[in-house]
Amino acid sequence: MFASPSMPVEFDLQRWLASSGASDLEESVASSSKSDAGSNVSDVGVRRAVFLDVRSEKAFEERRLEHSANVPLGSLDRNGHVLPPRSTPFVLIADPESCDDVCAQLERFSGDFKGVSWNVTAAFAGDDSFFDACAESGKTLLKVSSGRVDARDRLRLWDPSPELYRWLPQVERALGAVAGETSGATCVDLGSGAGRDAVWAASRGWHVIAIDNDAKGLDRCAALAERHGVSSMVTTLKLDLTKTSSDDVFSAISAVHSGKVSVVYAVRYLHKPLVRDLSHLMPPKSAVLWFHFMRGCENTSVGRPTKDRDLLESSELRDAFDSWTLLVDNVVQLPDGRPVSEFAALKE
Repeated sequence: MFASPSMPVEFDLQRWLASSGASDLEESVASSSKSDAGSNVSDVGVRRAVFLDVRSEKAFEERRLEHSANVPLGSLDRNGHVLPPRSTPFVLIADPESCDDVCAQLERFSGDFKGVSWNVTAAFAGDDSFFDACAESGKTLLKVSSGRVDARDRLRLWDPSPELYRWLPQVERALGAVAGETSGATCVDLGSGAGRDAVWAASRGWHVIAIDNDAKGLDRCAALAERHGVSSMVTTLKLDLTKTSSDDVFSAISAVHSGKVSVVYAVRYLHKPLVRDLSHLMPPKSAVLWFHFMRGCENTSVGRPTKDRDLLESSELRDAFDSWTLLVDNVVQLPDGRPVSEFAALKE
């Protein structure tokens, strides 16, 4: 039997329902429902799924669990960026029409190219008997639905960066914006990659300019925005920030979107000349959030990054924005032990 990092995978539905793992996921669903009602503004945005359903889109529309996300089995290899973080538990609903059985489909999650496996806690064949049993259980976690899912209602398995998830809502409050009611306010995502942060911010009401030099990453960002119904809120911009002056960066932003830039954020991206210039380039009533590797990463077991240009020094961000109001200027550790900045500042 395949084993996830934290526990064995369960194949019996009733036994799984009696387990602590199912209880934890049910609590997660309950918390998500409360956030939908607006009790926790931090959770506004694309809601989380607890089930990964790898059946076809047609089968998913015919019958599915309400708290599931659909990534058909044949598209998994090109959609790794929509899967959960490795440590986040989820349940696999396998495709009974596949020539591979549940165990063989589960094996796809035994490790990525680094040999790190996903945390699959249970796996079930998504056949009629499974959905009948779910419907009969009366469990909120196993509520069965049908019909086409609107893009804006699709759940996510992926996560935005934890730092942005924690601090963007606080910046919104400080700027007087309310999640979901930012009235077309614009934020810029520097080094946007596959676009999880951009799409999450867009689902909160921001118009996002996602900047990266990787065309494939920007294509993934655009596809993820389309998947979640926020294509009109996400504009991708291919730009090599290391070869573009800060003034030209803002000119390029203005060329694709005329709105005022209220927030600039960066997650695991650093170009120091742009950092220094943002202090005078940003307009009043704006904010900068920066979450990047600090000096000391080179001394961890990971041992990278190591170049001065790729590492923030202690107080470097604070000094760059010395006339701004600090919301946070901390150093936190990633699970792998590397120190990263947790920085947010407001220009009054």
